[in-house]
Amino acid sequence: MKVKNIIIAQDRYSILGGISTVNKLLGRAFDEAGYNVSYMALFDNTAGHPDAIEPDFVVNSGPLVNKTTHNRLVYTNPGPLGAALAVKKCFTVLWDCYNTFRTRRYLRSFGKDTVVLTSMAKTADYMAKYAQSDQKKGIGYIHEFHSGYNSTYRLDEEKILRKVAASYDSFVTLSEGDAKLFAQWLNRPVEAVHNPIEPLSEEISEMLRLGEKKPVIQYIGRYGPEKGLGRILESFIACAEDFPEWTLRYNGSGSEEEVLALKEKLAQIDPEIAHRVEIGGTLNAKEVLETFAQSSLAVMASEFEGLPMSFLEAMQVGTPLISYPSSSALQEMVPEVGYLAEEPSVEALQEQMRLAMSDAELRAKKSALCLEKSRTFSPEYVVRQWEKLFESIHR
Repeated sequence: MKVKNIIIAQDRYSILGGISTVNKLLGRAFDEAGYNVSYMALFDNTAGHPDAIEPDFVVNSGPLVNKTTHNRLVYTNPGPLGAALAVKKCFTVLWDCYNTFRTRRYLRSFGKDTVVLTSMAKTADYMAKYAQSDQKKGIGYIHEFHSGYNSTYRLDEEKILRKVAASYDSFVTLSEGDAKLFAQWLNRPVEAVHNPIEPLSEEISEMLRLGEKKPVIQYIGRYGPEKGLGRILESFIACAEDFPEWTLRYNGSGSEEEVLALKEKLAQIDPEIAHRVEIGGTLNAKEVLETFAQSSLAVMASEFEGLPMSFLEAMQVGTPLISYPSSSALQEMVPEVGYLAEEPSVEALQEQMRLAMSDAELRAKKSALCLEKSRTFSPEYVVRQWEKLFESIHR
């Protein structure tokens, strides 16, 4: 189909993580390629994301909606619980009808030659009811699954994903390996399109030319139980005594329990090693690139991933990644430009960490390969891949 308008839809744009970053970069790339880009969200933004997009349309918007739905009425209004629940149910039905009308009017205001891109299960589930009827109006629907085939998200969201696969025009993954697995699982064609990375600013490019990387292993991402923050720390502790000049740094936000667990572990080890581990907060997009540019290595130990933006951002500034084999994308790409653990274990990660820290020549070679490989993730290249996908949708 011919496409003029692109609607990028997400739960809310203030969610910290790779999907928010990807949608921002992808929207900008489409805009620069001449498309009319709009941003749609299910819910209003909340505080906490330094670079959050302000959506053009929000389905459940405003304090009145928030107060009278999502179970808040039960707690904010006096009276018998049953009465409060009954009122809430009535309001929820009314808001659902009203928001369905608003959403349908918003989508159809773009006319034909429009595609809707979703990348979160809740958003895709909500949009599925519009997908089949909108096909007759010339509107296409594409869902991009941002995690790997073996992730718990696929298993937890199986019912939604099968519903989306049946009603959407296209289903997209982040790697060829995942595309093949999903095609078999869903019994339908599945495409692979990589995430884009933003071109480096002159300031960051100058930093790369003039700067010297420090002996730092850097983690940037969400602080969640599936991210393996403790496994990274255990691997570093096992190596630290043999590499006294190296430091491990964390930056991100999320579970306070994860941060507390790290601090409790640090309190139990040699103070000299503990002082070489730093736990920091959230970084904005510019700070992420600056931090990776100054670091010699990046690290991940996730239970599952898709094509992590932190991997692409590190690669863009010549910083090789040490990683678990957490997804098809990482298994396909990391061996060339980084250090891939043979299995998801602390011992295997430690082995690659030792290799990365001990061999400066190999590290420099992989750093150069990172810079070269990152060119294939330019916004222009990724947009061309999306355009091929648009052409495959028949109207």
